[in-house]
Amino acid sequence: MRRSIVVTGSSPLLAEGVCTALRAVGDWDVRVGRAADDADAWVQLDEDIVVRGASGASAQLALDSSAARLRAALAAVLEGLSVRETPWLTGAPPHEPLTPRELEVFELLGKGLSNRDIAGVLGISMHTAKYHVGQILAKVEASTRAEAVSAGLRSGLIGL
Repeated sequence: MRRSIVVTGSSPLLAEGVCTALRAVGDWDVRVGRAADDADAWVQLDEDIVVRGASGASAQLALDSSAARLRAALAAVLEGLSVRETPWLTGAPPHEPLTPRELEVFELLGKGLSNRDIAGVLGISMHTAKYHVGQILAKVEASTRAEAVSAGLRSGLIGL
């Protein structure tokens, strides 16, 4: 099903650029114009990017957000979800990057697994699992596992 997307903004050049980025998805009919009642969603470009859907869902992103983030936000709005990009998510992450193994551990941490269970799933020692969890807590600047998982979900490092 093709979805109708209207892009509005004070800069026609910027609006056309956003349209081009969104057209790359393939299943959206994207055009520059005014927010229309018959559109499934519209994207407004001003000091930030606001995406509104016919369902009432919305997204707010920084004006310098990547095309991938904009497409993801628009897809979420079209599915009826509201999203908001937090300021610290734009640009470089505020912490040291996680290693591939730490990301694996982080996913399991997000599922509520204990250090013992993480070790069993990954085939590592419990001491190594505990070390990775400690590194994750330090890198995302969290004092508890719950805080770390919350930060990981907000930043998109882990999913549900």
